[in-house]
Amino acid sequence: MEKTIRINVLAYNEEHYIKDCLDSLKAALTNLKDINAQVNVIANGCTDNTFKVAEAYCCSIPSWSAFNLTLGDKANAWNFAINFSSVTDHLTIFIDGDCALDPNSIQSILDTYESSPDSYIIAGIPKTIGRTTDEIASRTIKGEALSGALYALTTNFISKISELNFRLPVGLIGDDSLLAWVATHQFKLSNGSQKGFLIGSKGADFYYHRLTPDSINNIKLYLRRLQRYSLRHLQQKGIREHLNIHDDFETIPHDIRGIHNNIKFSHLRLNSLNGPFDLFNYLKIKLSLQ
Repeated sequence: MEKTIRINVLAYNEEHYIKDCLDSLKAALTNLKDINAQVNVIANGCTDNTFKVAEAYCCSIPSWSAFNLTLGDKANAWNFAINFSSVTDHLTIFIDGDCALDPNSIQSILDTYESSPDSYIIAGIPKTIGRTTDEIASRTIKGEALSGALYALTTNFISKISELNFRLPVGLIGDDSLLAWVATHQFKLSNGSQKGFLIGSKGADFYYHRLTPDSINNIKLYLRRLQRYSLRHLQQKGIREHLNIHDDFETIPHDIRGIHNNIKFSHLRLNSLNGPFDLFNYLKIKLSLQ
């Protein structure tokens, strides 16, 4: 019997990479047996030609669609994509628009799901030199890490988020960290981390383009990345403070600003290289509350 998988490609200003990403996805879908793949390319807040490239690519392929969201926010794009999912779908897959898939990646995810039907999330394996390490790839295979660039939500997970009305908070940095947290704790912090709900999929490899500091623009992008990593750290601390009281992950506000009051000065890593970024983000957050 044919099974439906929904694939969501989330893209923000990826006009130089989105075609390569879609080419790799198309190749990974070739020769899959008894699979009906529904593909949504979701451009969010793009100021370049990402949507135009995606729209032109999708218009000639049945069951491929392109969407253009005005808000540049990955969590909001994720929530938009989740609305297409159904508990009758076999898998819901998310891919970042700046990565390329190994030709065997989707089949590997399907195979992993068949051997782990009770899992919540199946993680792709990052391979690019310079954006990851062998240690992270090893932790991903063990179910101890998740990259937001390639992963699949199983029917059990989709059913649970539908039942609880769980959504990512708009403005969140680090969808992968929160989703891994939710899955391993089965939607409740007090459950503690449990094995078997986040599964790494051997063979589900993906590759990033490298960001090298060989231009002023790339240096600016790198510093911007460090600033976002710092903001992710503070947001995670604020979410943890919320969960220490409310326990259930579905109680997290649907806008990340709802946890800003939970972020404390003690969360700053002032004695590390992250200190200046943490302090900048902390002050920015507190000023926004006034």
